Amino acid sequence: MFDKTCEMIKVIQNQFKRIYKTSPAFFITFCIWVILIITLLLLVTKKESFQFINSHHALWADILMTVNTFVGDGIFIIALAVLCCFFRKWNYAKGIFGTYVFSGLVCCVLKSIFHAERPAAMFKGDPTFHVVSWLPVAYANSFPSGHTTSAFAMAATVAIISKDKRIGLFCFILAALTGYSRIYLGQHFLEDVAFGSLLGVGTTCIYFIFMPMISFNKRPVSNFKFPQTKLIGTVLPVMINRNSSKQERRP
Repeated sequence: MFDKTCEMIKVIQNQFKRIYKTSPAFFITFCIWVILIITLLLLVTKKESFQFINSHHALWADILMTVNTFVGDGIFIIALAVLCCFFRKWNYAKGIFGTYVFSGLVCCVLKSIFHAERPAAMFKGDPTFHVVSWLPVAYANSFPSGHTTSAFAMAATVAIISKDKRIGLFCFILAALTGYSRIYLGQHFLEDVAFGSLLGVGTTCIYFIFMPMISFNKRPVSNFKFPQTKLIGTVLPVMINRNSSKQERRP
């Protein structure tokens, strides 16, 4: 049992390495993003970091950030998955929708646990607090940022699946701007955005590692596979001994 556990851990480590190799530029850029945000969180207070971003605003930026914040909205993510189906990009459709649901569920659970107040509650009555009149302002469930989580889950999914790594980097920029927009529009603090980005990328990696293992008894729909599906043959012998015979009988 111990040997099988160790072997399983090694397989998962190899899966992480292979996922990283699908888009090193994306993951390196993401690591730099995380390091920069953690540094800011250590150097300045929660209130100071929020006020610095939120206080620098203009009308053109209000419009731009409003548009960009919808990159992390559920309607946009689902519409993107449907659009991928329309163009028969099944890998993208399944990945975008699956990681959105998985990361969203985890995010909702964390929000219900922490019940953190949003900037609107902390800065209530403060004349320097900036919001736009055409968006509703929330007061509760600030941690973590759901829009940031969804945006980074989508970006990581595209980076892992796409053969053109420039697309993955472009999606990273969109996700980062989405996180920035959540602070700019007065909806979240920097720590909410930081953890949201970690949650989005982290749950996406977990999804791409374990989904092939969960669905190994099911035939793939429309004959499409995720990149790591080819690793099932190395994973399943750890889970069940009889899988090797099944693999031999497959056409």
